[in-house]
Amino acid sequence: MEENFDALEVIARTRGKVEIDTAPTGDRVFLIWGWPIAVFFALQFACWMWLHEIWCLFVWAGIPLVGTPLMVQEMKKDRERTHIRTLSSKTVLHYWYFVCAVCFVGGFLFGFMNLAFVCFYPLIGLLIGIGGFITGEVARFRPMIIGGLAGAVIGTGSFLLQGEPLSSWQLLCVSLVAIVSLVIPGYCYVNHFNNGVQGS
Repeated sequence: MEENFDALEVIARTRGKVEIDTAPTGDRVFLIWGWPIAVFFALQFACWMWLHEIWCLFVWAGIPLVGTPLMVQEMKKDRERTHIRTLSSKTVLHYWYFVCAVCFVGGFLFGFMNLAFVCFYPLIGLLIGIGGFITGEVARFRPMIIGGLAGAVIGTGSFLLQGEPLSSWQLLCVSLVAIVSLVIPGYCYVNHFNNGVQGS
């Protein structure tokens, strides 16, 4: 009888961990990246509008300098839980790796070629919005689905902002996408995550 009870307890705990693991990593990952993206792109907009120097196009490079240490710390904490990842959650994680690679490589290439305002910033906004939507679908979390769709719309719409001074506002569009697709749903997810843990 006691063995059966232990087996049921293991199954219940495993089920709980699978439900918690519907997001690609820890519960604060969206805030860890959402806030730096929003702040640094807004700062880049301010620097570009004020100084109009070529180095202003690379202010975004501060994002990984802030986000990476926080992400490493979050992953260390995250490893304390046993993870059973589904194929869909792995796919979401790989998509975000792809977005990071595009941002890093494309940011420098388009910056040096002075083509960042043509399509790069709208593309980044679109990729972030799509990522938020896909993550929300996998996690079955409605605020992230809605935020991701809104972010994708904003990113797509920013393609229309071409030619100075309109193109400079693409930077603020990326900040807005980060807030709508990552920051706001991120706070909602943290509350949902914490309430779920407390209620279990």
